[in-house]
Amino acid sequence: MTARIDTTRNRLTKLLTRHNETLAELKRYKELVENVQDYAIFLMDKNGYVQTWNKGAKRTNGYSASEIIGKHFSIFYPKEDIKKQKPQQELIDAQKFGRIEDEGWRIHKDGSKFWSNVIITALFDDSGTLTGFAKVTRNLTERKIQEDKLKKANVLLKRQQEELKRLNGAKDEFISLASHQLRTPATAIKQLLGIILEGFAGDVPPHLLPPIQKSYESNERLIRIVNSLLKVAQIDAGKVVLDKTDVKINDLVRDVILEQQKTILARKQTVTFVPKNVSLTVQADPQYFRMALENLVDNASKYTFDGGTIEVTTKSQKDDIVVAISDNGVGIASENLASLFEKFQRIPNDLSQSVVGSGLGLYWVKKVIELHDGRIEVKSEVGKGTTFTIYLPKRK
Repeated sequence: MTARIDTTRNRLTKLLTRHNETLAELKRYKELVENVQDYAIFLMDKNGYVQTWNKGAKRTNGYSASEIIGKHFSIFYPKEDIKKQKPQQELIDAQKFGRIEDEGWRIHKDGSKFWSNVIITALFDDSGTLTGFAKVTRNLTERKIQEDKLKKANVLLKRQQEELKRLNGAKDEFISLASHQLRTPATAIKQLLGIILEGFAGDVPPHLLPPIQKSYESNERLIRIVNSLLKVAQIDAGKVVLDKTDVKINDLVRDVILEQQKTILARKQTVTFVPKNVSLTVQADPQYFRMALENLVDNASKYTFDGGTIEVTTKSQKDDIVVAISDNGVGIASENLASLFEKFQRIPNDLSQSVVGSGLGLYWVKKVIELHDGRIEVKSEVGKGTTFTIYLPKRK
């Protein structure tokens, strides 16, 4: 009998100890929840009436515990949400799915709105009967304000981009139309001045020949500028379609040098071609790639003083065919290299005043090389010269 009493006493002691531990744990949990500042955490009965209230809830919603306990949680919702029965629907959904999460405007005690993230969790007893709900709310107004500002900025930026695109398209269209309109009269002027200079219109007084010749040369420069504008307008509009074929680079380079030999010799310059490989073939458009090379060789000559040297080299390098055009001319300052391939960029140097140009040539060359899936690089030093290097993928 005594042993049975002792056993019962031990069981009661263990149960009491466990009960006290549970009460202590519940107390700690209650203190934790009640003292949370950044989150409103409270319990509601199964109809949505507030039963508990922590410090975070007072801070978030503005009500003290005595002011809100016993009130329906719909008091936190805007009138339009109440008309739509949003609070009731959230309880229905929470009971159905176990929990719901929502973000939206809520009403502070002082009537002001704040943006909140809300989680409502349905609570069930061991038999599965609904006993109430737990609700956690966090004030995200600052985040919402920043998001709205970002959205407005994105909308504005998109509008600005569309306007820039429209203006850029209008600019390209204007350049194209203007170039076409200019080329017709410029070509007619060239023909008329040519007839006069050749004497087909009769004898020209000697004192008139110099100004007529100067007019002819000025018109030629105008035609070159117009042609440059047209080429850029076409490539920007995506109207340039390459007709690629097998091109023997060394033969093409020799042709370009031979074609410009007369002009280069007139400047008392020396041009050399150094092929590092006997045979190099790439897939390229012969017409457009030739024009790109002509532009680079011509530039090398223009920006090199009389008596200077120009060297063109070709070689095979890993996956690329490399063409380099080097000169010992005026060179380019390092701070100007980044803008070298931009439209209408003319870099100031000792020869830029005497060289006529539109600032479009290198832009067009870069676009053509990129259409060939290649790239162009430049290295330069003021007073020592410049090297433009083209990398084209090898023929597959």
